[in-house]
Amino acid sequence: MMNQSIATDKPLAVIASSSCSDGYDLARQFAEHGYDIIVAAANPSVVEEAEDFKELKVDAVSYQLDLSSPEGIEQLYRRIVATGRAVEALVINTGLSDNLEQEKILARKVLHDMADRGFGRILFASSGDQKDADRLCESLKHDAEGTGVTLKALSPDEQVVYFLDEEFIEDKKEAAALLH
Repeated sequence: MMNQSIATDKPLAVIASSSCSDGYDLARQFAEHGYDIIVAAANPSVVEEAEDFKELKVDAVSYQLDLSSPEGIEQLYRRIVATGRAVEALVINTGLSDNLEQEKILARKVLHDMADRGFGRILFASSGDQKDADRLCESLKHDAEGTGVTLKALSPDEQVVYFLDEEFIEDKKEAAALLH
């Protein structure tokens, strides 16, 4: 496990992925946009590859966890909460497991935390069947309605950069103004 402490003023993104390469690519995009990151994947190389993010001057934590099990999801969520930081972006690679229910559990837990703050983004990135990402996103729309949390399902052809554009920054400023 890489640096276990994330305590900066940068926004925090959590990337949960089925494969290290998918998670690495997603995490790198967030790191390049100034996000501190937590990456979780089953592949042991996730820990080694996360060292690469030091060059981008962001704090990164990586966990090797079985995210297809309820225990793995719970471990990741406890570690997120233990940072004491608000998650601004959660990315779930919908190829994470054969069981979409585990992905939904993680998304719902983080969504409720985001809803309490009135702001956040959850991205379902598809590395396989786009229908899974769409279905997962759709299943949580009711939970997100009126909370300030945005859900988005991206196909393999779409770029995560959309998720990091100026619209996101403006939405965040608007949400912060409403909270004060």
